[in-house]
Amino acid sequence: MIESFISDYRRSDRDIDALTYVVIVFLVLIIGRAVLLIYERQYSAFWQLLPYFVPLLSVLVVVRVANRLLLNGNIIREDDRRQEIVRATHHLIAIAGDLKARVGYLKAMFIKEGYPSIALVQIAKSIEGRYETLLQRDAYKYLPGSCVDIITCMSGDIFGIVVLAEGVRQANSEKLALTPIPVSWDSPLPPRFDELMKDLQQLIDQLFEVRRSIEVKKGVS
Repeated sequence: MIESFISDYRRSDRDIDALTYVVIVFLVLIIGRAVLLIYERQYSAFWQLLPYFVPLLSVLVVVRVANRLLLNGNIIREDDRRQEIVRATHHLIAIAGDLKARVGYLKAMFIKEGYPSIALVQIAKSIEGRYETLLQRDAYKYLPGSCVDIITCMSGDIFGIVVLAEGVRQANSEKLALTPIPVSWDSPLPPRFDELMKDLQQLIDQLFEVRRSIEVKKGVS
């Protein structure tokens, strides 16, 4: 249904432009004829052109007003679209920043001792929930393909965090401390915390790029 409305709107916009050009052509011809009559001092014939000139001028005024209304509608729709993009990007930036902080906290839990296994389970669940927020369909219509690729590429690392947390929960009771995993260049932390945090930072940077592009366009218009 919306596609037919958009098609009708564009057709009416083209019709108004075509009508404007036709009226202008007739006005130019009448004005040229009037100038020629004045030059030839045929004043009686000149006054006979007024009944043709006034209706055409009225049509031109009406057409220009209609065109102004269409342009104003376009401006309102574009402004609404930009505001929606701003709201969507701000929301996703906040989610991605919070997700990065939680992943960093989870990484610290594996390095330091004294964290109960229940804490790992809770933070892993919260990370999974935050990531699912990034997968909401409404925000995808405003995101460039690069942002979508980053979000989808993180799914494996998020799934690894959830699986690891569940494994730790089954292997330890809630009263036992979470045994730290040694960090070395040869055996990085499972899952890939550093890569995941790097992807999240890249996503945040790209979202800020989308936000800045809206500000630049708004300033130009």
